[in-house]
Amino acid sequence: MSAIAVIGMSCRVPGAADPAEFLRNLVAGRSSVTEVPEGRWQGRRGFGGFVDGLDAFDSGFFGMSRREATWTDPQQRLLLELAWECVEDAAVSTADVKASRWGVFVGACADDFRQRYLASGALDRHGHMGTSRSMLANRVSYFFGLRGPSEVVDTGQSSSLVAVHRAVSAIRTGECDAAIAGGVNLNLLGEVTEQIALWGGLSPDGRCHTFDERANGYVRGEGGGLVVLKPLEAALRDGDAVHAVIRGSATAHDGGPELLGTPSADAQQDLVEAAHKAAGVSPEDVAYVELHGTGTPAGDPVEAQALGAAIGRARRVKVGSVKTNVGHLESAAGVTGLLKACLMIRHAVLPPSLNFTRSSLPLDELNLEVVAQQEDLVLRPHEVIGVSSFGMGGTNAHVVVGPPPVVDQDAWSGNVVWCLSARSPHALGELARRLNDHDPGDHTPADVAWTLLHRTRWEHRAVVVGSTWDELRQGLASVLAGNSFAVPLGWEADAGVLRAAGEHLATGDPAAVLALLGAARKVPSLPTHPFDRTEFPVLPDLPVASTPEPDAEPAFADEWRNAPDRSWRVRSLVERELGDLLGEPLPRGTSGVAFRDLGVDSQAQMELVDRINTSTGLALADTDIFDCPTIDDLTTHVNTMMEASCA
Repeated sequence: MSAIAVIGMSCRVPGAADPAEFLRNLVAGRSSVTEVPEGRWQGRRGFGGFVDGLDAFDSGFFGMSRREATWTDPQQRLLLELAWECVEDAAVSTADVKASRWGVFVGACADDFRQRYLASGALDRHGHMGTSRSMLANRVSYFFGLRGPSEVVDTGQSSSLVAVHRAVSAIRTGECDAAIAGGVNLNLLGEVTEQIALWGGLSPDGRCHTFDERANGYVRGEGGGLVVLKPLEAALRDGDAVHAVIRGSATAHDGGPELLGTPSADAQQDLVEAAHKAAGVSPEDVAYVELHGTGTPAGDPVEAQALGAAIGRARRVKVGSVKTNVGHLESAAGVTGLLKACLMIRHAVLPPSLNFTRSSLPLDELNLEVVAQQEDLVLRPHEVIGVSSFGMGGTNAHVVVGPPPVVDQDAWSGNVVWCLSARSPHALGELARRLNDHDPGDHTPADVAWTLLHRTRWEHRAVVVGSTWDELRQGLASVLAGNSFAVPLGWEADAGVLRAAGEHLATGDPAAVLALLGAARKVPSLPTHPFDRTEFPVLPDLPVASTPEPDAEPAFADEWRNAPDRSWRVRSLVERELGDLLGEPLPRGTSGVAFRDLGVDSQAQMELVDRINTSTGLALADTDIFDCPTIDDLTTHVNTMMEASCA
């Protein structure tokens, strides 16, 4: 079967806002499990892996009104951000994917926000789509304008790795040309953790002791992760940065063991062997397995037995579990393990698996070795890494990942142009700061220039010219100071470079700069576009709405009759109702802007008509709003109807 390249990655996991920070934590052997933060789980105490910033979101970036974002599950909001970061990490422009056959596959099983929303009794028009699980994938497809499959997968704790398998299969069968795949899981309700504790799966001391004699359950974690997948052949053709290559994958069910929820060693062995067959590898080729590894007395022995039979019979294999670092991310656990595997391959490192001292399992007999200290990862030709994820109901997944092929690149020397763009001046400066702080690794300035040019282009732009890292960092500092055209001090002007840079700054057209670069490669993990987030509730305290008694005649009618400028009074009403409908004040200069461009969809427009009818006592038809598509038009129409009603 054709190999599938991982060309983009993003994550938000406990202790890390992106893959680079995630890697640093892994290599440092850092546990990101903490006590429950203040304001979470409704005051309950305990342990978990928590992510920061769930109460912040850039609604404007994603074309959502404040009201709509308020009534949207934070899991949807998080996935939108992760999808954007993942696509930018792949150096793909939104214009290039719009109307394309890209798929979206999301693993998810938590509905905490929806449960609280429905229990509150205070429902909003946006709440249905904002809390429906299908929208976790569909909203991402909608935002990017994608026309491939858009699916949410729920197989419990294996959901995200099953979603990756589904994406790989869809690409291979031609359902889509590329895919965004992964999962999300946010632990918002303390009651859910209490329910899992009653089931018996949680560790009393809040740690995952994977394969250790102290194994006594897992600790819950939250977050999300996504990858961009594309056929390897196409990725190499397009000059994409390939983090790792998915060689094959498989899913299967335990097949009815003694009890529901009891794992089967035979079924897990069959699964791993099926994934090896799909990948075209043998047990001798597997150097490491990222375990499901929950640290439960029931699960660990079964997983160890299955791996010993599937791989240990042929070679000694190293194992570890990211759950010891960040907890069990449940429906996002599988993609978290996959991201760890991709980072290991990319950076040639084996991070330690934490909380391991001594095992009660026969690991030597099974030929398994827990990585307890950081090691270098040296993969021989054809060697691969396996990633496992198991669901409590018995649906399991295993993915086989290997390194990308080595691609020779000509050394670059000479001047380059870095083309920065952002939605706002503030974001432009923040992007310059992030690039200035970024470690380029073994990449050239031309690689960074190439990557920036293939991303989405925004209206606020700056160009930085230089040939060395020092010169380019000087230019970034100049952008931070407010300049939009930065050249090195004492630089000997190059007319061609200046012309190309000026053309891009003026028009946003990258053609001239691209012509200067020639062949280059995209840079993985380059800083992405900053978000301008504002605060939103994670679990809003939703009051139960009461229905006011209707007045015999709306008070607005008297106000309008007595107003010195009746048209202005109507405009104030329209603007007030529209701002309340959107959940935020209207920006200046919007009176002639079409409602749809203000983020007011057709349903919201009809709600606006209802609000105006209630306030004025008029009987505007729903179709009136389509004939009056701006505040100016609607003001004139309402004022005319008021005059007629009083004639």
